[in-house]
Amino acid sequence: MHFHRDNNDNKDAIKSLDYIQQAYPNHYLIVTGDIADDGHEEQFENAYSSLSKFMNSDGTPKVFICPGNHDFGAAGNFYSEERAVRFDAMLTKTLRQGGTFTGDSTPVVNILKEIKGAIITEVMLIALDTNIESEHPFDFACGEVGEKQLAALKNIVLNPSTSHMKKILFFHHHPFMHNDPFMELKDARDLLRTIYSRVDVVMFGHKHVSQLWKLRNGIPYICNPIYLLA
Repeated sequence: MHFHRDNNDNKDAIKSLDYIQQAYPNHYLIVTGDIADDGHEEQFENAYSSLSKFMNSDGTPKVFICPGNHDFGAAGNFYSEERAVRFDAMLTKTLRQGGTFTGDSTPVVNILKEIKGAIITEVMLIALDTNIESEHPFDFACGEVGEKQLAALKNIVLNPSTSHMKKILFFHHHPFMHNDPFMELKDARDLLRTIYSRVDVVMFGHKHVSQLWKLRNGIPYICNPIYLLA
């Protein structure tokens, strides 16, 4: 969405979010990063103004987020701890995501339940932070899950107590970009090995092109979902 400081530059993002909120009031929204354009405080304020509409009457969220390189990045790219902390303070916590993305290297997990008669359906949402905490110019906008987060993710998807749940994994960086050293997810192969046949949907952002892969890496749906709403 790349929210800017001036809301005149946010008209398309605001219009799209308002349309989704009005047209799909009973649905959940997943945002795969780059909510702000360079992590400025006013950008997060503008984003929260629109995203906070996606809350249930009891205060639980109907929107689930993860950070992108522009959310954590000075000048939109180079990692800034100040911006990462700001993202958690102004979006992750205020939108009640059930965890934070800075510091602990563990996925943020939420479980949604739907009850229809005697049937209970549970869906696990797993959000990752794929930003590299580096200010080196050669790291630019590329990403990495990291060993600690991968280990935690493996424990989650292998836990027998969650085997009955549908699992949606989402993060920012594109796992199939292998020829771009400035944008690739460096440990994409390790990630795909970890989740092979163990999740139902994978969603990511970063590249502004909509794509859908079916039954790839043992996963029913992998997608880079971007929708332009008239």
